[in-house]
Amino acid sequence: MKNNDIEQINRNNFKALMNTLAQPGKIEKIQSLFNSNILAIANTLLYSEVSFFYEGDEDFSLIEAITNSTKEEITNADYIFCDEVNENLLLKAKIGKDKEPELSATLVFKCKNFKGLKVLLTGPGINKAKEVFLPINKSFIDSFNEKNSLYPLGNEVFFLNEKNEVLSLSRTTKLELI
Repeated sequence: MKNNDIEQINRNNFKALMNTLAQPGKIEKIQSLFNSNILAIANTLLYSEVSFFYEGDEDFSLIEAITNSTKEEITNADYIFCDEVNENLLLKAKIGKDKEPELSATLVFKCKNFKGLKVLLTGPGINKAKEVFLPINKSFIDSFNEKNSLYPLGNEVFFLNEKNEVLSLSRTTKLELI
């Protein structure tokens, strides 16, 4: 039986997450934890002073016990996890306050793959522009751009596919349908 060092997995996954935020559209590999990529990310991001909302079929009770984070309603959660891309969760996520933009929510969506709409990404961390495919629809693009239009307020969004790959969009990223 393979012995997993949870702290090492967390460090590696945190580095992968930050790399994707620093360079929106970049794809990084993560290590799963408890045979789940979303639980691995939850274990990496959650701790006792933050809250989360989860919509899906996975058992978050072990992550809740390990991290000592608390469940919260969607409109108050610091981290929002979902087993599918869900624009309604994005629309309900908090974006922070003028003097406290860090009080925004980060969203983590599972998806089968990154196939979907061809989107042009622009903003910090992107050399001029980058074309990527995202598992979203036109309405999601509009909602994302609107929620992040008052920087530094906004949301970061992570997409996790079945190959344990992560791709993210920072609140400074602008999306345009190609």
